[in-house]
Amino acid sequence: MGDYAFRVLNSVLGSEMLPASIRMKLMRRLGFNIADGSCIWAGASIRSKKIDIGAGVFINIGFYFDGYDRLEIGDNVRIGQFVRVITATHDIGPSEQRGLIEVLGKPVRIEAGCWIGSGVSILPGVTIERGCVIAANAVVMEKTESDGLYAGNPARRVRELH
Repeated sequence: MGDYAFRVLNSVLGSEMLPASIRMKLMRRLGFNIADGSCIWAGASIRSKKIDIGAGVFINIGFYFDGYDRLEIGDNVRIGQFVRVITATHDIGPSEQRGLIEVLGKPVRIEAGCWIGSGVSILPGVTIERGCVIAANAVVMEKTESDGLYAGNPARRVRELH
């Protein structure tokens, strides 16, 4: 499917006019790897099929996935409103030109049982380990350790979760 056609499809799939149950069935039929019992709410922008969504996942309104590299979401993950997952970046480059043109892809993984708060940004190459909570508006720049509460910019472990 061409880039333009995929963008049109992405707009239709993210529409408020499309009930979530129909959205999920349609996405599966179109080849998205989404397990049963998962739900993506309206307003999502999923820019490629390089996404694997486990069972029992809920993705709230305004979710954005750039689609450059893979995104894996484990079972029973909750993702709040307006979360951004970025898998594309650039080398910094020399002082004559920062942000070199060549794009580098780095996959992102969100393991089972996590809760990602509203407005969180997850940057390229990050793994959020099992059972973590990421507080609202945090910026996750590096791998987390399991069962922790992370907050801030950059996100830091605030406390242990049991």
